[in-house]
Amino acid sequence: MINKFQRSLRLGYGFSLFMLLVVCLISYLTVQSLMNSNRAVAHSDKVIATLEKLLSVMKDAETGQRGYLLSGQIAFLEPYNGAYREAGALTDQLKTLTADNQNQQANIAVIRQVLTQRLNTLQQLISKKQNGGTLGSADLESSKDAMDSFRAAIAKAEGDENRLLNERTATLNYYSTLTPIFLVLAAVLAIGTSGYFYFSVIRDLREKERLRLELEQSEEETQALNEELTAANEEITAANEELTAINEELVKAREELSQANETLESRVTERTQALQESEEETQALNEELTAINEEMAATNEELMATNEELAESERRLQELVDELRQADERSAKLAAIVESSDDAIIGKDLNGVVTAWNRGAEHIFGYSEAEIVGQPILKLIPEDLHHEEPFILGRLRNGEKIDHHETIRRRADGGLINVSLTISPIHDKEGRVIGVSKIARDISEQKRDEQRKNDFIGMASHELKTPLTSLTALVQVLQQKLRVNDDPFVPQALNKAHLQTKKMSSLINGFLNVSRLESGKLEIVKQDFDLTELAKEQLEEIRLTVSSHTFVFEPDHAVTVLADREKIGSVISNLLTNAVKYSPKGKVIKISCTMRDGQVLFSVQDEGMGIRAQDLPRIFDRYYRVGSEHTRHISGFGVGLYLSAEIIQRHAGRIWAESEKSVGSTFIFILPVA
Repeated sequence: MINKFQRSLRLGYGFSLFMLLVVCLISYLTVQSLMNSNRAVAHSDKVIATLEKLLSVMKDAETGQRGYLLSGQIAFLEPYNGAYREAGALTDQLKTLTADNQNQQANIAVIRQVLTQRLNTLQQLISKKQNGGTLGSADLESSKDAMDSFRAAIAKAEGDENRLLNERTATLNYYSTLTPIFLVLAAVLAIGTSGYFYFSVIRDLREKERLRLELEQSEEETQALNEELTAANEEITAANEELTAINEELVKAREELSQANETLESRVTERTQALQESEEETQALNEELTAINEEMAATNEELMATNEELAESERRLQELVDELRQADERSAKLAAIVESSDDAIIGKDLNGVVTAWNRGAEHIFGYSEAEIVGQPILKLIPEDLHHEEPFILGRLRNGEKIDHHETIRRRADGGLINVSLTISPIHDKEGRVIGVSKIARDISEQKRDEQRKNDFIGMASHELKTPLTSLTALVQVLQQKLRVNDDPFVPQALNKAHLQTKKMSSLINGFLNVSRLESGKLEIVKQDFDLTELAKEQLEEIRLTVSSHTFVFEPDHAVTVLADREKIGSVISNLLTNAVKYSPKGKVIKISCTMRDGQVLFSVQDEGMGIRAQDLPRIFDRYYRVGSEHTRHISGFGVGLYLSAEIIQRHAGRIWAESEKSVGSTFIFILPVA
């Protein structure tokens, strides 16, 4: 029994140690797999970041090259000059990073080839520009094709790396999920094994207790036998002589029995002591195993938390490094741009005192930096325009930005120049406005050119109206005389000719109105009239020539306004014509005229191609047209919306557009009620 108990105890202790080693091994392998997967994910992130940086370098190079080709200024080539070396270094870095990926090696080879071709194309265009050559559309198209090929190669490499990143992330998630399961199973198995051997030892202890009870019962029976023998001795005292030999034998038997009892007691004592020691060792082993399991669980939790913290710290560190690098690059570029800019770049505080002055400002205004810094900005403003400064500072204090404000400023020699101002507020880290940044561009020559151009347009338009009027009259006469003709082509051709003469007349009137507007001769003659009735008239007129669209206009009631009926009619006609031109056939055009907050709100909504967000702020600029594949074949000079905006503004109203690409556009203007 003792040997069996010791064997069970040793077996339980040994198996517990074995399970401890298995748990440690599983923990090490799973944690190692987690770390390897984490490093693989970080490696893929680095490859993608390098690809993005390479694309950014080439974008900067192309931007610099375009700036040089458009302006001819060498300063624009600064991003391009370092692009070849930096792009080559980034390509080599990518090749090193993807050395273990044959597919990515092939992608990097394609990127290097396209990169070399793109840089050669850029260099050829720059050399052609430097040699005085003329850049044609084929040159620009080849440059675009090369950049598209480069973007496609970068996109393919990023796509492959993203797929690899997804696989590695899936592996990382797999090990992250599997590791706790393995650890829990190992811990449960270890606890189960320890419990099994613990209950085995308890069973042996119970067996020992049963044997002890049997020995006690045997001793009691022996004691009873001794008492019976003593009684028998007393009863057979008379026969003592006869039984002397028997007594001696009994004495010997008693001695032998006593020795047997002593031996049995000794063995029971030793067995009991051994069981007590075994219980103590088992208890200590169980406590030690429990502590080890708790330490391993805590260690695994700490390792997982540490891995997460390391990954988060690495990501934050990379973000900080990228932000610092980008900030340095932006600061260097901004300083170079400010210093080399031909425009005047001026800084001032919220009291209108000049705090910064670049070389462009010295050239335009004639003051040196030492002469003007610390002086009030009113020194540059003519006396009759001093009222502009408080108004501008008030808007800037509210965080507004002023774009392309055209006004007049005074030079150091007393001369007046036309300038275009772009004024922006300067914010501190808390978002408070602490200063003003102003960019001033001398547009005196541009103003003179515009005046000469307007004079020419006005003169040409007047000269064109006379023959056009005669041509229109002739076409109308021919329409009347040839309305019934054997050849159906003749009336159709005359109808088309009449439409074209009307279109030409509209264009010439637009140019004349622009000329009158620029020269201040566009008169606004206000009168009370019903705006809904005017809209119906314009709608009926356009329906005579347009049958391809459905017009919906259901006004609730009459809306009377005090305005120039003819000018507002031209605005409505222009909005309706644009809705027809820029929406496909069969679409619905909705017109609305309602009252809102004491003003009349008029809108024209189409279901056309829509306008990009970056084009919306400029669509009311003079001669501006949205460039796209859809508008390439649509006629027009970009004066209709410009004239409409000027007419609405001269009525103390406002006009704007709301649009979503490929969904449609809504043009809206508001006018005060009569």
